[in-house]
Amino acid sequence: MAPDVIVVGDGVIGLACALAIARAGGTCRVLGQTERGAASAASGGLLAPSIGSADADFRAFMRSSRDRYPTWVRWLAERTGIDITLSRAGIIELVNDDRQSPSSANSLDSAALHSIEPQLAWSGAARMHGDDGFVDNVRLLAALNEAVRCEWSIDSGDGRVASIQPGANGCSVSTEDGRTQLARTVVIAAGAWSALIAGLPRPIPVEPVRGQMLLLHGCPISHAISAPDAYLVPRGVGTLVGSTLERVGFDSTTTTGAKERLRTAAVTALPSLADAEVNGFWAGLRPMTPDSLPLLGRDPDLRSVIYACGHGKNGILLAPITAEVVAALAADSSAPYDISRYSIERFD
Repeated sequence: MAPDVIVVGDGVIGLACALAIARAGGTCRVLGQTERGAASAASGGLLAPSIGSADADFRAFMRSSRDRYPTWVRWLAERTGIDITLSRAGIIELVNDDRQSPSSANSLDSAALHSIEPQLAWSGAARMHGDDGFVDNVRLLAALNEAVRCEWSIDSGDGRVASIQPGANGCSVSTEDGRTQLARTVVIAAGAWSALIAGLPRPIPVEPVRGQMLLLHGCPISHAISAPDAYLVPRGVGTLVGSTLERVGFDSTTTTGAKERLRTAAVTALPSLADAEVNGFWAGLRPMTPDSLPLLGRDPDLRSVIYACGHGKNGILLAPITAEVVAALAADSSAPYDISRYSIERFD
C-alpha cells in the first residue's frame, strides 16, 4: 500500500518530519542515502537564535523551535532509550566592540566572564545569551533513526531519489536504481542535495556551503562560546571548534589551512588547548539559500510537493518546528506558525 507521504531525505530534518507525520496519524516512507558531508552528523549542534544578524521575525521563529527542544528530546529518549545531551545554560558571545547588547542578552564584565569560564583568555566585551545552548547532534541523529525504526507507520528505503513526477492529487518518486513509488504528498528534505532532484515544479535555490570542524581533546569550558573567529562547543571530553564557510560545491574534503586556522582560533580563546590532541577533523555541506532563510511550505502550483530544505547552518535548531509545520501541511491543516516568508515563491 502506498504511504500518505514520502519524505526525500534521511537527515535530521527528514527524520523529524517523518516522526511528526506519524504522530499526527499519517503513514510515511523515508527515502535517502547517506551522503559524504551530510550536514546533520557534521554540525556543531548549536541552538543559537540570538547570535548573528537575523531579523526579529526570523529570530522569533528560531527561538520558537529552540524552546521545543526540551520536550522533543525527552520524548525521543522515552521512545528510544537514547539520552541526548541538551544544554540550555546559555551561549557566551565574545565581541570586539561594546555596541549595545540585544535586549535578550546580559552583558558580562571581565570578572563575571571569568567567574563563569575561568580558562577563557578574553579581555573585551562579552554577552550571555540565556536559554540558547547546544545539543549533541550525533546522539540526536541516532535517536531519530531509532525512533523511525520503531515506528510501525514509517518504513525506510535506501537509495538516492533521482526524480519526482508531481501531480495535482499525488506524486511519484523514482530512485536511482529505477524503482518508482507513489504517495499523496512528497516532502523535499534532502539538504544540500535537494536541488539535484529532477522533475521539481521549479528550481530550488539551494547550494552546498562547506563548513570544516575540528575536535580537540580536553574540555575546559562548560558553555558554548561564540568567538570572533570561531565557535567552541563542549562535547564530552573534547571541544568542538568550527566552522569555515566555503563555496566549493559538493567538495567535502578537509584542508590543512582550515585545520590550522580553527586550531589557532581555539587556542586564542582557550590557551589550555595549545597542546591538545586532535580527536577529529571533518567537513559538512550546509544547504544554503541566497537569503539564508529556509524553504518551507507547499508548492503554490503543485500542492503534492512540500519543501523542507535550505536550512543552512540552522538545520539542527529548526528541526522541531519544521517537523510540526510539515506534519500539519501533510494532514491538510494550517501550519502552527506563519511560514509565508519562507515560501519558495519569494524566488520567483
